[in-house]
Amino acid sequence: MNAAASAPRLTGIGAVFIDDIVLPTGQTFMGQLGGGVVHALMGAALWGERPGIVAVTGEDLPAAARARLEQHCDTTGLHQLPLPQMRAWQIFEYDGTRRELYRVRETEPFTRGAQPEHLPASYRQSAGFYLLQGFEGMCAWRAVLPGLVLWEPLQQVMLPGSRIALRAVLQAGRIDVISPNLVEARAVYGDLSPDQIIDALFDDGAHLVALRMGADGSLVANRSTGERWQVGAVPVRLTDQTGAGNTYCGGLLQGLLEGRPLAEAAARGAVSASFGIEQIGVLDITRVNLQERDRRLNELLVRLKPLA
Repeated sequence: MNAAASAPRLTGIGAVFIDDIVLPTGQTFMGQLGGGVVHALMGAALWGERPGIVAVTGEDLPAAARARLEQHCDTTGLHQLPLPQMRAWQIFEYDGTRRELYRVRETEPFTRGAQPEHLPASYRQSAGFYLLQGFEGMCAWRAVLPGLVLWEPLQQVMLPGSRIALRAVLQAGRIDVISPNLVEARAVYGDLSPDQIIDALFDDGAHLVALRMGADGSLVANRSTGERWQVGAVPVRLTDQTGAGNTYCGGLLQGLLEGRPLAEAAARGAVSASFGIEQIGVLDITRVNLQERDRRLNELLVRLKPLA
């Protein structure tokens, strides 16, 4: 079998976390599989994808977590570090804000995530890649990835004064899709409207933007075609919002790789996120009714709003 035939179509890059989730009610859910890349890949797997994962783990990653990854992903790209497994409190408040508190001493290798040398040779033939990275990491990865790239900037780098650095990344190498959330984008660009933020990202070199706005859905836009769409969120009961944005990105990327129109791909992302927030921790695909998945997608497609 040649490398292209054995490569996963979609590959995610990052790190595996174990999350100890604290809800505003005080309920705790310990030892949950986590990490932005894991959330994203489950969002893609909801649509029948079997993605590849390139991620660092600790030497004591729980067997149940590894088994769950192996059930839904090609795990050839997992790289075990000689360190305790990354573990973090995910503490939520009633207003939706989250604090992430690391519970291990060595954190930098996990926050930095997998590096280009960890990429299996066969994965270089993947058609699309999801990356949750800072500025330096994104530049390093973009230099070696041949396919369509969706970049979700790390929250830690989306700060006041970082616009020049963000622009440099967008202009240094082609980033096909960038997907910040609205709060992070305003930290960089100031208190602009969502439309103005899209315009600013285009001015800085973005090609396709998926601006995530929580309960208000997302705004997706393509600089080349001029199309711009408001995509709603699926109205569901919120149980745990950990990784909702990552899960959205995975569904969006999967739709783009299938050749779906931009708005429909974004609607797939919204549906993935809706199932994710109904559950605790990473989306458990085995608990999703596929008829309900398709119903939610069709409902969103009917409500799509073109803005340009």
